Amino acid sequence: MPYMIYQQYTTAIKEAYANHDDLEAQIEAAKAYREWLEALEIDRKLSAPLVEPIAAIERALIDLQRARS
Repeated sequence: MPYMIYQQYTTAIKEAYANHDDLEAQIEAAKAYREWLEALEIDRKLSAPLVEPIAAIERALIDLQRARS
């Protein structure tokens, strides 16, 4: 189930940001949020469900950037 929703995130991000000029800033923001969530001093079993969707968004933005190159 999580894979399907992450695929939906990926598709939605790629469609929404395909023509944005601020893609690098969006990648940096996603990275910062992911890193912040990963650094929370809580059990990994609790933080993983928070980190995974942000990581999927970050990967989608990076994939989009690579596709532009």
